Amino acid sequence: MTVEIGAAMRCRSAAALVLLVLVVAMAAPAADAAPTVRYSGTVAAIDPGGNVMILEDVGPWRVERGATVVTRRTISLTASTRYNLFMRVNAPGAFAGDFIEVLLEVGDVAPGDFVTAECVRRGGRLVADTVTVAEIE
Repeated sequence: MTVEIGAAMRCRSAAALVLLVLVVAMAAPAADAAPTVRYSGTVAAIDPGGNVMILEDVGPWRVERGATVVTRRTISLTASTRYNLFMRVNAPGAFAGDFIEVLLEVGDVAPGDFVTAECVRRGGRLVADTVTVAEIE
């Protein structure tokens, strides 16, 4: 009976070790992933065919010679970039002025829209994972 208990403990220890190795291995790619950066501003230009959007970003707020400094950011768009509209709704059963996200197509984003682009850096470029349009009333 002692031999059986020892074998069962070794089996459990081996299983726990395998599980620990799997958890560590799965966490490693997440640590290597590029950090996401967010830029918010007005779309100056968008060319879905050329896979690029120019965003005029004002943050962090700086003033030079009496004018707000605007940083133009070139953001690459890909086939996997997601587009959303963030809008207020007054729906029955929901809070008044609650927000919802609605899926959009790249063609729904236009110059003058205020957006937040969640990007990663790839090959020295900003690549958008998500572009969220803010509905301005």
